[in-house]
Amino acid sequence: MFDGYSCLPCVFSEFVGAVNRNFEEKKDRERAMRTFFDHMARADYDQSPPELVAESHRVIRSILGIEDPYREIKEAFNDKMLARYGEFKDLVETAEDPFDMAARLAVAGNIIDYGPGKPFDVDKTLRRVLSETFAVDEISSLKTAAAEAETILYLGDNAGEIVLDRLFIETMAHPNLWFAVRGKPVINDATACDALRVGIDKVAKVIGNGHDAPGTLLEHTSAEFRELFEKADLIISKGQGNLESLWGKTQKPLYFMLMAKCDLVAGHLGVENGDMVVTGHRP
Repeated sequence: MFDGYSCLPCVFSEFVGAVNRNFEEKKDRERAMRTFFDHMARADYDQSPPELVAESHRVIRSILGIEDPYREIKEAFNDKMLARYGEFKDLVETAEDPFDMAARLAVAGNIIDYGPGKPFDVDKTLRRVLSETFAVDEISSLKTAAAEAETILYLGDNAGEIVLDRLFIETMAHPNLWFAVRGKPVINDATACDALRVGIDKVAKVIGNGHDAPGTLLEHTSAEFRELFEKADLIISKGQGNLESLWGKTQKPLYFMLMAKCDLVAGHLGVENGDMVVTGHRP
C-alpha cells in the first residue's frame, strides 16, 4: 500500500541535512554521500517507508559514527515544548471541551518532524488547530472509545511532540494507559529517554517497542510489545510512520492522529497535504 520508492526524495533530503550538520569538510561530506548512495542504489524499494528509513538510518549512524545523530535536536524540542506546558494546559483547562482541545494540540505537535527534511513552523500550526476544522474529525468517537477501553496503547512519534501527547494523556486520565516509543534512535522519533525527559512516565506507563524503525512494524517489535498490542482494547497511533506501518495490518480498534505531510499519505486518506486528521480505522 505504501512503498519506499515514493519516499526516496524525503530520505535523501533528510540524509543531506544530517551530513551537513555533522561534517564540516567537503571531502567528508562527499565520502558520506557516496557511501550512502551506494547503499541506497541496492536497497529494496518495495519495503514500506518505515522499513526503508530504518535501513537507511542504520547506514547513516554507521557513516557518522554516532548512535543518535538527532539527540541534541530532540532534547532542544523536548525542552522548548516543555517550557510552554503551562500555556498549553491553560488552553485545555479553559476550553469548552478539554478532551477535544487536548487532542487537537496533540495533532498539531505532529508537525515537529525532521523525516521529510522540510522546514516547519510549530506556532503557526498551533494557531491553525485553534481556528481550522480538521479534514477528518473523529475526536468525539475517540473520546467514547477511550472511556470504554480497559487498556489503551498510545503509539508515540516525535520528540517535542510528545509534550503535547503528555497533555492529551493527562486530560484523558485513563487508569491503564501505555505510551510506546521507538526501541532505538531513528530520526527525531522519541525513545524512552525522551519520554522520561518530558514526564510522560508521570501520566502513563512507558514501553519501548524494541525496534529502530520510525513506525510500528509489528513483526520486528519485541515479544513484550506485541503482547501488549494484542491485549490493548484501543490503539491510538500518532504520525505518518505509524500509519504507514499499521494501516490494514491489524484488526485492533485503532485511531490515527496525524498531520498529512506528503501527497502520498494525504491522497490515501482523501485529504490535502497539510490537513489534520483524527480517524478510526478497521481493515
